[in-house]
Amino acid sequence: MADGFRTRVSIVAEGTFGTTPATPAMLRLPVTAHAMADRVPQSPSNIINQTRNIEDMVRVGRGATGSLTCELRHSPSGEGLSAAMFALLSNSLVAVAATVASCTTTAGAKTITRASGSFVTDGIVVGDIIRLSGGLAADMGYLRVTTVGTSSLTVDRVANFTGSSGNVTVTRGVRATNSLSEQSFTVEVAHLDLQRAHIYRGVVFNSASINLAVNQLATISFQCEAKDSIVTGNTGTTDVFITGATYAGMTFAPTLDPIGVQEVQLSNASGVGQDVPAQSVALSIANNIRPREQLAALGPVSMSRGQFTASANLSAYFDNQDDQTTFLGNTATDFWLATVDANSRGWSFAIPQAKITDLSVPVQGPGSDIFRAMTVAGYRSQAQDCTLRLQRWD
Repeated sequence: MADGFRTRVSIVAEGTFGTTPATPAMLRLPVTAHAMADRVPQSPSNIINQTRNIEDMVRVGRGATGSLTCELRHSPSGEGLSAAMFALLSNSLVAVAATVASCTTTAGAKTITRASGSFVTDGIVVGDIIRLSGGLAADMGYLRVTTVGTSSLTVDRVANFTGSSGNVTVTRGVRATNSLSEQSFTVEVAHLDLQRAHIYRGVVFNSASINLAVNQLATISFQCEAKDSIVTGNTGTTDVFITGATYAGMTFAPTLDPIGVQEVQLSNASGVGQDVPAQSVALSIANNIRPREQLAALGPVSMSRGQFTASANLSAYFDNQDDQTTFLGNTATDFWLATVDANSRGWSFAIPQAKITDLSVPVQGPGSDIFRAMTVAGYRSQAQDCTLRLQRWD
């Protein structure tokens, strides 16, 4: 009997939809659970017969679907979790990280300057999340860029800088925004104790739910759609189920936790970012995939991507009515969060344009804290031409 401890889940990007590459370099995922399953719809024959029995059962399609749940952790370039997260945004154009040393935070203002070089040339743009380090503690941390000049940046923060001269390092993590690239994968679910594997082909990452909450480890659960699958034994080599495949191990990184959440911010009605004293955040991302099927083909021939959506559900302590003012005034806002491990490695997620679509402040009774529960739904930011910005901090 198979044991969950001996399950290995790995992925590889396909060059052609539904075709596993020759001698693939498989990338492992840090899964905690999977629920991938074949979908083989059957249609009963309706021929009338005198025994009242169904005359036949006919297969009318093929496909697969299911979920892959992982612990959310730092995943460097070239590893499975990073590949899956960037593929979710349908973006093959991932901007490399940028680091600029010897910068200055301007006292009494919200600007950062440099003596030489260009922030524009370094690829920093409006909406990027940046990390400041090396200067006065009051000026350091994660901030959102609002304007970019050759030698200066303006950031969104409640208070002006105290001022750190020439000793501040500005870092912008690896960045991607949602786009139009179409990427599919082969996903291998191997049961090593049985030396058997279920190999799903033409897999696309349809949606994901990212959950952060107090007293819990951070998780990301991918929902997948697939063209088809096969079941197989090993190739004659133990633990190898695809001819010529290699299996790269994962670089160790701590699972992200609630203590590592650096910022959760939502802009008020005046457009100023406010720290949200959140207890939990659930970020939902969806591509709204539709399998494309046609006559003479068993299973989808491709996957159609629908509207890209991103939203967040937050539970936060009730400490002011700014969000209610924004909600009732139908005012656009923006939302972002950054979460990293003890080595300052992790992820940030930003929805640059959004509306609060639901908000309630229930009182549970005496002796209990009051929380506000809200839903923030993103839509296209014309200034940034995206709905979601994902950044990886290495």
